[in-house]
Amino acid sequence: MKRNKKKSFAKQRQHSLSHKVHLTNIRGLHSNLVAVHHHLETEKPALLFLSETQIRCPSDVSYLSYPGFTLEHNFKPRAGVCMYARDDICYRRLRNLEDSRFSTLWTLVDTGLDKIIYACVYRSHSGDQETSGLTQHLSEAADAAQQRYPSAQLVLLGDFNAHHQEWLFPYQCTDHAGREMRKLAIALDLTQLVQGATRVPDVDTHTANCLDLLLTTDPDRYSVSICSPIGSSDHCLVKSVSVYSPPDPSPRGTRRVWRYKSADWDGLRSFFACYPWQPTCFSSEDASSCADAVADVLRRGMEYYIPFSDVKMSDQARPWFGAECDRADALKHAAYRAWSDARICKASDVAQKKKAFNRAAKSCKKVLRRSRFDHISRIGNKLASYPAGSKAFWSLAKSVESNFCRPSLPPLLRPDGSLAHTAEEKANLFASLFAESSRLDSGGARPPVSPDVCETIWVSCECNYDKAELLVWSNTMYRTERWPEEDPDPPPPPPRSRSSSRRSSASLSRRSSLKKEKEGKTKSPLNSAPATATSTPKKTVKPQNLEFMVTGKQIVKR
Repeated sequence: MKRNKKKSFAKQRQHSLSHKVHLTNIRGLHSNLVAVHHHLETEKPALLFLSETQIRCPSDVSYLSYPGFTLEHNFKPRAGVCMYARDDICYRRLRNLEDSRFSTLWTLVDTGLDKIIYACVYRSHSGDQETSGLTQHLSEAADAAQQRYPSAQLVLLGDFNAHHQEWLFPYQCTDHAGREMRKLAIALDLTQLVQGATRVPDVDTHTANCLDLLLTTDPDRYSVSICSPIGSSDHCLVKSVSVYSPPDPSPRGTRRVWRYKSADWDGLRSFFACYPWQPTCFSSEDASSCADAVADVLRRGMEYYIPFSDVKMSDQARPWFGAECDRADALKHAAYRAWSDARICKASDVAQKKKAFNRAAKSCKKVLRRSRFDHISRIGNKLASYPAGSKAFWSLAKSVESNFCRPSLPPLLRPDGSLAHTAEEKANLFASLFAESSRLDSGGARPPVSPDVCETIWVSCECNYDKAELLVWSNTMYRTERWPEEDPDPPPPPPRSRSSSRRSSASLSRRSSLKKEKEGKTKSPLNSAPATATSTPKKTVKPQNLEFMVTGKQIVKR
C-alpha cells in the first residue's frame, strides 16, 4: 500500500511539472547576461544549458545567478559551459565524470518516475587530437554513468562544432569532429534530434549549419524546436520538451491583496463589537453552516475597513519586463522567423531580411538593458527616499538583498585585506586561523581511536604553508568514550628538544585535563583560545566543540 501511494504521488508530481530543457551557445555570458535573465524569467525552463560562456571562473558568481534558479558552472576563458536549474528540479552534479581538460558538465536529474543524465559539452575549434580525446572521455564517462545508473536515460547536448554529410544539416561536408561524434552516437545508441540550422551566419555567403546537437537514448520522449537566439548570440535557441510531461498549468483568476497599513482598525473593532452575533452564530443546527456565516461576517468587515485590490494571478512575475520589452521581443522573433523562412525557400530578399533580423535583435537587447536599468534606478531612488533606519527602508533593503542570490556566509576578510568569496577560500582561511590559534603539539600526539562513535574527517587545506592536513574530530568523543583499556593514559611522545619537551608536557597536562573534564571537574583549555575570522558583518568562530591537530608541519602558537 505504501509503495502504491508513493508511485501515485510521483505520477502526480511528474504530471504537474513541465520538463523543458533549453540549450544555446551564448557566445559570452557577460555581454548577454540581461538577455539570459530575461529568458529565465519569462520562459522558466526546467534546465537552461549555455555553452561558450567565455569567462574565467570569478571569485563570486552571485551576480550571474537569478532568483528561482541554481547556477552550476564549468567556466573557462575561451570556452566553458554552465547550467541554470529551476529550484523545483531535483538534480545532482556528477563531478566525478568531468575532466578539467574539457568543457563538460554532467548532471543527474530525478523527475520522480525516472532518472536522466545530462552532459553539456562545448568543443572548441581545436585539433583532431583534442577532438579524439574529448570523444574518448565522453565515451568512458557515459559508460561509467550508465554502469552507476543503469536505468537512467542519457542525453548529450551542446555545441560540438561538427559537420557530417550524412548525419547533420545541411548535409554538405564531413570533418573529423563529425566522424568522431557519429561514432560516439552509434556506440552509445544515441539519436540526434536537432534537424535544422542552429548557427546564424555572420556573412551572407556562409551556410547555416547545425552545430548545437541534442543526442538521447530515448528519442520518442522529446519534441525539439529551434527559436531565435538569446541576446547577441549567433546561435539559435534549441528547446526540448518531454512529451510525457505536459506544460505547467498556469494559474487562473485573481487573488486579493489586502492593504493592512491603510486599514481603519478602530472602525473594524467597532463593527465587530456592535454586530449582532447571536443570530449569526446560532442561525442553524449545522455547525458548518454557522461557521460559514461567521466567516462571511468577518470577510464583510474586512472589505469595509481594509483597502484591497484584486490582482490577476500569473506564474510569470515581471517587475521590469514591460510592454516595450514585449514589443521588442515579438519583433525579434518575427524577424527571425521571416529570415528563416526566406532562407529555406531560397528567396531573393534573404540578405535584407537577415539585416532586418540583426537590427531587431540589437534593438531588443538595448530595450531589455534599458528597462532593467530603469527598474534598478527606481528601486534605488525609492530606497533613498526612505528615512535611514526606518521600517520601510529595512523592509525594502532586505527584499533587494534577498534577490542578489548571495551565499549564506558573507565574504571573509583575509589578514592581507583581500576577501575570500568561494567556499574553498573560506575553508582555507578558517583552517589557517585554526592552525595559528592551536596550542596542540603535532609531535606524535594522536587522538583516541573511536570508530564506533564518531567518524574521522580529513580536510585538506592550502594555507600559507606548503600543505597542511587537519584532522578534525568532535570534542564529545572525549566526554563519551573511555581511553583504551590497555593504555588508560597514553604517554607523551619522546622529547626532541627543550621546546618540544615543553610542548610534550603541555600535551600531557592537556590529556589529564580532558580526562578530568570527562569526570565533570574542569573545563577544556581549548575554550580559552578562540579563533576569530573577520567578515563584512564581523563573525567569531569559537571551537568549543572541535579538537584539531595539525600534521605534516609543526604549527604551534608560542
